[in-house]
Amino acid sequence: MIITKHLLSKFVDISAISLQELCAKLNDIGLEVEGVTHIEIPHKVVVGKVLTKTPHPNADKLNVCEVDVGSQVLQIVCGAKNVAKDQFVAVALEGSVVRNAKGEELEIKRTMLRDVESCGMICSSTELGLPKINDGIMVLDKSAGILTLGKELRELELFDNYVIEVSITPNRGDCLSVLGIARDIGACFDLRLKPINDADNILSIGLGRVLGVFTENTLYSHLLYRIVEIRELCPSVSMSLILAYTDALKDNVIQNFLEYATYMTGVILNAYRLDECRLRGADTNSLQAQLSIKKDESGIEVVCAQDKILSQIGITCGEITCDVKSEILILEASYVSPLVISEIIHDKKPECKPSLTYRSTRGSNPNLDQGMNFLCQCMLECGDVLLYSGTHNIAHHEQEHKIKTTFQTINQIIGNMLSPEEMTEILKRLNFEIDVTCDENFFMVTVPNYRHDIADMQDLAEEILRLYGIDSIRARPLAFRENLALNTHYRFYTYRRNLAHSLLAQGLYECIHYVFASSRDLEEYGFVHIDSELGLLNPIVSELDTLRTSLIPHMIASTRRNLNLGYKSIGLFEIGAVYTQKREESQRLNVFVCGEREGEHYPYPKGVKWDIFSFSALIKNAIGEFSLQNASTHPHKVQNFAKFGFCGEPHILHPFQSGFVYKGDECIGFIAKLHPKLGLGDGFVCEIALDSTPHHLTHAKEFSKYQKSQRDLTVLIDSKIPFYRIRETLLKANIPHLLNLYPMDIFTQDLDSQVALSIRLVLQSMTKTLQEQDLLEATQHALAVLEQEFGAKLKV
Repeated sequence: MIITKHLLSKFVDISAISLQELCAKLNDIGLEVEGVTHIEIPHKVVVGKVLTKTPHPNADKLNVCEVDVGSQVLQIVCGAKNVAKDQFVAVALEGSVVRNAKGEELEIKRTMLRDVESCGMICSSTELGLPKINDGIMVLDKSAGILTLGKELRELELFDNYVIEVSITPNRGDCLSVLGIARDIGACFDLRLKPINDADNILSIGLGRVLGVFTENTLYSHLLYRIVEIRELCPSVSMSLILAYTDALKDNVIQNFLEYATYMTGVILNAYRLDECRLRGADTNSLQAQLSIKKDESGIEVVCAQDKILSQIGITCGEITCDVKSEILILEASYVSPLVISEIIHDKKPECKPSLTYRSTRGSNPNLDQGMNFLCQCMLECGDVLLYSGTHNIAHHEQEHKIKTTFQTINQIIGNMLSPEEMTEILKRLNFEIDVTCDENFFMVTVPNYRHDIADMQDLAEEILRLYGIDSIRARPLAFRENLALNTHYRFYTYRRNLAHSLLAQGLYECIHYVFASSRDLEEYGFVHIDSELGLLNPIVSELDTLRTSLIPHMIASTRRNLNLGYKSIGLFEIGAVYTQKREESQRLNVFVCGEREGEHYPYPKGVKWDIFSFSALIKNAIGEFSLQNASTHPHKVQNFAKFGFCGEPHILHPFQSGFVYKGDECIGFIAKLHPKLGLGDGFVCEIALDSTPHHLTHAKEFSKYQKSQRDLTVLIDSKIPFYRIRETLLKANIPHLLNLYPMDIFTQDLDSQVALSIRLVLQSMTKTLQEQDLLEATQHALAVLEQEFGAKLKV
């Protein structure tokens, strides 16, 4: 939004306010000043009057003018088409520096033009550094100020000026006009706005004798009509300059007046030629015309004449073209609620005029008389114009917007203690009406109809704070309480990333595959499919036609690609989503290794291959302690493998080197060697159900200050008994001071169905250093449990 001090002065007296003070206050109240430009007219450019104009004797396109500049009469040769006798013009005297057509500086000198002396130059707006307002010279009028011959142009009110560019937030539609900004400035400095008076020079002919306006059904628009007879009309230099600054200046004189009045007052204005609205068969001299306001097929209100749509209210308006020397116009002021027009444009999506909908959707000025009176007054000042008496007003009652609140509530929102008198004074300056209850606790505020952005008490508090000044609010310490930022989702996320960091630290590479899979690959490797009715309707490619039920097929494909590229050692992992047959999502960790665990180096000239124990140790370093149960002899083998998407027993896993990963009593995954028929060599795979693994915050536990002790125990025991059962039984037997146990060695030679198993017991007390007697009792207790539960015998 561009304003000038000259424009603001039409609505409020700001002569006592400095530019710096004005800009600072605009910034304080939320109307951010983005730039200020001083209009600098060159020195020695003065007001002159054209006394005579005669054709140049030696040039058809030049004229010789005598121009009075107060102290003398100058002869000036001028090539402008619009120069005429009795015009007030800007004259550049000798020694002044103006700009030529290319924008370059040009010093004015006495010169001969086709044998005729020229002692100065009559200037156009661009030659003075102003925007272009026409194709000829700039003609001055009283809108520029008091035109005293010989007075420097830079001293006139219009040119001793600043152009201020203000950024308007979308909710402040009331400030998309000079009047709207003047209202806020008046409220800040407690200045009274100048009234917009009714226009005079009115014909006795009433509007009702000339124009009939008919409506159909209930309208959502407010409309005001007036008729004006134009005999001659020319925009003032002030009007032309502000329209040029805003890129709204056109060749159409009527459109310029409408745009200027809208820009100044915020009221949306339009005009129609009376001849276009005549009734069929009406006498030309009767001037009988009719407008019909109705809704079209899409529900948009339109203005029609003889079934021809002239405009869509608040959306489009016709570009009126007419002879400004003899024309009768129907002037229209309109208003539509921004909520209503925004919904219509969103739902109906009509073709819009952007400059019009920009105002109507943000909220134009609903006080139509202000815009109509301002437009008529401008026309009267700038030409020979007659107004018909009376107006035609179409309006429907809109309930006033009232907000009920308390002074205490406003103070709580602002965070400071303002007296009721201070609040009411600020609101009254903003044209809010205040009704205070008897107990003075509650008060009712009636919002001005042009403030579409005020909806509740928070908006009311913001208005008070804007004018009171945020810098005037006393600083108070901020009282806050920090909420726990951790939650289940965040903990699960950090748990997954910690797993990834652990595996990356052990030399593996993270993979990210598509969540889609090939149904053919799933079937080939023995995995279930998503149910057909839950499958993908439009896969991205034909090969990825379903959701994956396991991470393994993609890992096999990636491993084969790396092997084909010549890599001998491959270690990959992926953390991602898989789906059940019913398309239920869960998170899995898959680790995949093959080839060499370590490359060739001394003392391993052929490298070190992966085995089930080294691979299990890698998994343990990532997920922590777990127990491993042999899958081949497990009573729930099929059910456990089904949890991980397998159809029956997996044929891609080695039948005798596979086991289930347990934490506590729950199976959370499996570790297995790949079947040799896959052709991946000594490859191993592990898949862990992350949804089943504990990822809660770590709780610190007390630890013993005393040293650990170890005792080894070798027993003869049945070879078919899995070690995990031995471990669970001893840990649950309440053996004093037993902290942990693990196998040390196994010997099978010449023992038939038995093996010699060496077990190491780790013993530690929380309260004392263990004596030899304590260690002996714990060892004997463990031996007794093994004898009782498994028929084991001490090997001697």
